[in-house]
Amino acid sequence: MKNDTGKEIRLAGIGTVEGGKVDRAIIDGMGKVTGDLESEKVIVNGQATFKGSVLAGRAEINGLAGIEGGLRTETCRVEGKLTVEESLDAEEAKVNGSLTVHGPCRIGRLLSHGKLQLDALSGDEARLELRGSSSVRELSVRYLEASAPSDGLLGWQKLLPLPVVQNRLLAQTIEGEDIVLEDTTASLVRGARVRIGPGCEIGRVEYTERFERHADARVDSEARIG
Repeated sequence: MKNDTGKEIRLAGIGTVEGGKVDRAIIDGMGKVTGDLESEKVIVNGQATFKGSVLAGRAEINGLAGIEGGLRTETCRVEGKLTVEESLDAEEAKVNGSLTVHGPCRIGRLLSHGKLQLDALSGDEARLELRGSSSVRELSVRYLEASAPSDGLLGWQKLLPLPVVQNRLLAQTIEGEDIVLEDTTASLVRGARVRIGPGCEIGRVEYTERFERHADARVDSEARIG
């Protein structure tokens, strides 16, 4: 998207600004944006509350951001924490922090190394490296891979008396064509080619072409359909 308005929002302290159509919006302090915002770039390095919806070419959240409307963007990167009260629509998203969406969430390509709290996720591809507990009630993507981090705790983390954090994906329904799961709890998994890996607890698997189950996975029932 291209605005070319010659206008920008830049907030380095504490304040409230009006939304509207701008080239870029950069919040380094603690700010509130009233009304809907349309911007080529939205960058939050501090703490921001958007009282309306946000339409952006690129959204980058390095701090803490809350959107009371919806978010529509071409690309979204979350290094901090982002909460969207309504819907999220993005062509691509990378999450290394925390993403919460209370409405429907459509992401063409999702790469996550963080924490997800989503009601319903749809898209073409989702690759989830589970760090902590993530919850997606309904998950429907063409290709899905959910796996535990290969590195586990970092060296310095092992020396600290930290509480044990379980890396896990919780879902009610998972649907797709190619599904590869580890450390996942779900009521129903339905796909063409399904691989259930270690640490999984699945109520029922329905598949059309191929099904594999690891010895350390629990599947209550399975059926070939179609």
